[in-house]
Amino acid sequence: MKRLTLLLLIILSVPLAAENIVRTVKDALKRPQKREQLVKYAEQLLAEAAKPETKQKKRAECLLMAAECSKAINNAENEKLYLKKTYDTVVFFSSIRDIFERVEKADSIAALPNEKGRVDLSGRKHHREMLKPYRSNLLTGGKWHYQRGHTRTAYDFFDSYIDAATHPIFAQDSLLTKDAQLPMTAYLAVFSAQKEGLLDGVIKHAPLAKLAGERTDMVQEYYARAWEAKGDTAQWLSALQDGIRNNADNLFFFTHLLNYYTSKAHWQEGLTLADSMATAADTVPLFWYAKSLMLLRLDRDREAIAACDSCLKRAPDHVNALYNKGVASLNLAAAFAETACTDMKNPQCRKDQETLRLLYLYAKEPMERVRKLEPNEPKRWAPSLYRIYLHLNMGKQFDEMDRILKTLKL
Repeated sequence: MKRLTLLLLIILSVPLAAENIVRTVKDALKRPQKREQLVKYAEQLLAEAAKPETKQKKRAECLLMAAECSKAINNAENEKLYLKKTYDTVVFFSSIRDIFERVEKADSIAALPNEKGRVDLSGRKHHREMLKPYRSNLLTGGKWHYQRGHTRTAYDFFDSYIDAATHPIFAQDSLLTKDAQLPMTAYLAVFSAQKEGLLDGVIKHAPLAKLAGERTDMVQEYYARAWEAKGDTAQWLSALQDGIRNNADNLFFFTHLLNYYTSKAHWQEGLTLADSMATAADTVPLFWYAKSLMLLRLDRDREAIAACDSCLKRAPDHVNALYNKGVASLNLAAAFAETACTDMKNPQCRKDQETLRLLYLYAKEPMERVRKLEPNEPKRWAPSLYRIYLHLNMGKQFDEMDRILKTLKL
């Protein structure tokens, strides 16, 4: 009988735990409390709400009472501010975030079907009344921390401000369409998240941030970088392609997408990209150079030379275009040599040899300019000039290249 009585006492004490602490805190809040006490009460309430044995209704009630503790803390700091006394700005703003976090969680729990399958939304109006006076201070708190370089904390405030706009508590306010500050808040959230390495934060807020109209190219760049860092190639490529379509002036998107095609040996895709960009913005040397590179990889040497000429027309000392032109010219010479007539008795032989000489001369000029522009990069130009001087019977220059190559051990 004693064992049965003890068992009943234990069973009855479980559901009463949350109810007792809620009652205790309600009574305490009627009297002035020190911040440390309020924080302790809130921690106890949150611990009760987190217990799996705490029933749904009591979980929500614990969270709401924890929010009341935060509200009391905020009121105390607000009173100091009103009386022009020294107050704790960090505590003032952090207590507001706590209020939002706890009320929103309580509302979400209350909106779940109970054990009978019923949903009780009767408290939502009260939840909205609790939060609405504080919402603007979430944004103010975020800006306050952002201006002081506290970007990690600033992000949390911006994130809370934006999330509140989508919470069912504020459904009747249509904040997503009526709150004009949301895009700029998302913009600040993206830059805060980027600085702190919060990849999911960048991805979450970038679409809305672009509506702010401020540095949309940087927002899109951070968005692409975040997907790359997460290892999602499909999303990364999609972000790069979107960046090219809408922010062609920012070469980040073009160069990274072209590098991807190059690393995968997708020369045709790279050519299509470079050709479209060269057509859309034909004054940009980079696009013509990229086109020449893709054509070179596709063994379309004459077209590659034409693309190099277009690049050099816009940037006469573009060393990479000069190099590609020299290489493409050497490729043409090598291909022609394979079919050229070698019978000295045949009149065609002299014509072919002259054509071959002209091709090497055509390669000589750009490759010598590469040497002039990059004198400290002999590995790049010495092998090609060696071939050119050899076929043009330029003994002195050939000997020089031979010495350089021996020094380089190529």
